[in-house]
Amino acid sequence: MVTSHLDFPLLAEGKVRRLYRLPDQPGRLLMVATDRISAYDHVLTPDVPGKGAILTNMSLWWFDQLADIVDNHLVSVDVPAEVAGRAMVVEELDMFPVECVVRGYLTGSGWAEYQRNQAVCGIRLPEGLQNGSRLEEPIFTPAIKAPQGEHDENIDYLRLVELVGPDVAAQLHDLSLRVYQRAEEIARKRGILLADTKFEFGRRADGTIVLADEVLTPDSSRFWDAETWRPGKGADSFDKQYVRDWLANESGWDRASDQEPPALPEEVVKATSRRYEEAWARLTGGQVSDEVSDETPHNEADDDKHARASRTDSVSGEFGDAAPVALDVPGESESCSADKIGAMSRVVVEVMPKPEILDPQGKAITSVLARLGHDGLTVRQGKRFEITGEGLEDRLDEIRQVASELLANTVIESFDVHVED
Repeated sequence: MVTSHLDFPLLAEGKVRRLYRLPDQPGRLLMVATDRISAYDHVLTPDVPGKGAILTNMSLWWFDQLADIVDNHLVSVDVPAEVAGRAMVVEELDMFPVECVVRGYLTGSGWAEYQRNQAVCGIRLPEGLQNGSRLEEPIFTPAIKAPQGEHDENIDYLRLVELVGPDVAAQLHDLSLRVYQRAEEIARKRGILLADTKFEFGRRADGTIVLADEVLTPDSSRFWDAETWRPGKGADSFDKQYVRDWLANESGWDRASDQEPPALPEEVVKATSRRYEEAWARLTGGQVSDEVSDETPHNEADDDKHARASRTDSVSGEFGDAAPVALDVPGESESCSADKIGAMSRVVVEVMPKPEILDPQGKAITSVLARLGHDGLTVRQGKRFEITGEGLEDRLDEIRQVASELLANTVIESFDVHVED
């Protein structure tokens, strides 16, 4: 489990995220994604390693793709080092108490409701649809957010109007459908069907409606493999449906009981992690592996990242940079730190953010260099570890394993291992 000890007031904690208040930044919050996973309104054990980083970076990527459609709550990715890669600084908004669900395919609770009355949230649908059928047009099916541990309540549009008023209801409806349609087109080009998803919106003091929370992640969406999709037969998925299916069909757990769900087996955790990594890799073009990606995720919308960059630069440096760390093999003396002394040698592990991952520390340094007149220089900050010991040239595979397990977060970082002469 990834833990952090942040010296900020904890404002709220959900199933997956923690929200902290930033006393030195009025109107700003720190949103941290943990590696926890939930299903059927329960937080499960154990965690899924690297999940929080994927959720955060996927949301950041989607914010770029959607920036010309709707404002989002992102202020900066300049966050404390212990939560780098899985946290963001966001605006504090007046959040609407609804989840804005858009369905392009009939499945989940929508399929269950259709079987009862041939409608979903008051929207009448054609006869003869199957579980997994593509809808003629995506439909907007809001839900009231329930307290943690309780079920959200699907509502119709008239109930939404009662909750937020006709003007806001119309804006939520239109924005949700526009965002879904853009995302569905992008995903389809990459061989993924966006079956359904949910958005959350908030309002600024000036009345502007803003896209908030996570966006189009495997936690908030159903991602299906386009090649294997067949109506009535399902499809391979890249989301947490795999966990839901295991709980419902294989775990022996009774959802109607008061008992907590059983712990996820190791193979289920690993398979879930692979599905999340596949969603990230397919959608963004980024690699989630030990290898360096040669491709930076591309903005389908308009390639204009200036809006977010300017907001990031304006608060960069708030938390400072993480210092490089030298790691010595236990039991070796200081005299062994020379490049090579007799049988002693030094192996260097260099860790860098993957090209598709935002680098707030590097961006902050780049911004300062530009202000000092050093134009045309771009900095990405990494970490260097020095390992000394006997016969390390013959232990490179072991050191690579150490780097993968301890020194680098291989979801968002790549590393290189080499012997220094």
